[in-house]
Amino acid sequence: MLRLTLTRLFSVMACWLLATHSLRAETPLNLDPFPLASEINQTERSDPDYRLMLGGIIKINGLIRSDREQRLNANLLRTTWQLPSGYSPESGFNFMRKQLMDKGGRVLFECAGRQCGPSNLWANEIFKQARLYGVDSSQFYAALELDQGHVALYAVRRGNGRVYLHMDLLTNDNLAATELVELVRQRGYAQVVQWPESRDIAVQSLQDLLAEFPSRNMVLVVHWRSRDLDLSMTQSQEAADRLKRTLVEKGASPDRIDARGVGALVPSVLGSRSSVAVVMMQEK
Repeated sequence: MLRLTLTRLFSVMACWLLATHSLRAETPLNLDPFPLASEINQTERSDPDYRLMLGGIIKINGLIRSDREQRLNANLLRTTWQLPSGYSPESGFNFMRKQLMDKGGRVLFECAGRQCGPSNLWANEIFKQARLYGVDSSQFYAALELDQGHVALYAVRRGNGRVYLHMDLLTNDNLAATELVELVRQRGYAQVVQWPESRDIAVQSLQDLLAEFPSRNMVLVVHWRSRDLDLSMTQSQEAADRLKRTLVEKGASPDRIDARGVGALVPSVLGSRSSVAVVMMQEK
């Protein structure tokens, strides 16, 4: 009887160790899983138009709106965990957020509670996971940029007390460059939507644009929100010069780039953003 009990015990322990090893191996970016958390769902697919939210969300006329967002063409790895009983959404969120920051993550936006907007919109419209529909005041969200891509991190407590942690990992996003080239080809100009939130991607897109149009020069125009027009002109010119300087440091010819700051002279271009960069290509 004792031998049978020990055999069963070793069998259970072996299964538990195997499951733990498997969970760790499958965790995105080789992050440590939250202790004793259960992986509820994991899917992977290509997403040509992922909306990375960089602000709280609301629904207007049936459409999800945010002050800022970023469109990505990426490979999406979507993972949802259930935390063990007794742990809060904040504990799971902070556990994963710290690891992402330790890996060089840069926070583009984060919010907590009702600042994020209705939980049902995050659950059903953004993450397509109905189980993430929880109590608005209990939710946490962050959008981060890493060298490997982007991450959307979300945690919430449901009305039944269950706590869920969710992560969208987006890698190899390359829509920035191809979209910018196509828009410039069609119109002669385009907004650099990744700037200033995702500077590395924006700079790479501009480099690709210079390579795509070797017979043209680039004009960078930076708009800057401010009630003080003179100050906005100064700040926007400084930002434009920094962007040009970064491109030159990456190997671009300074003679091919003209950087202009126009401040708040065209407020309609800014919309809800504090700064916008527009690029044009002109014949040499």
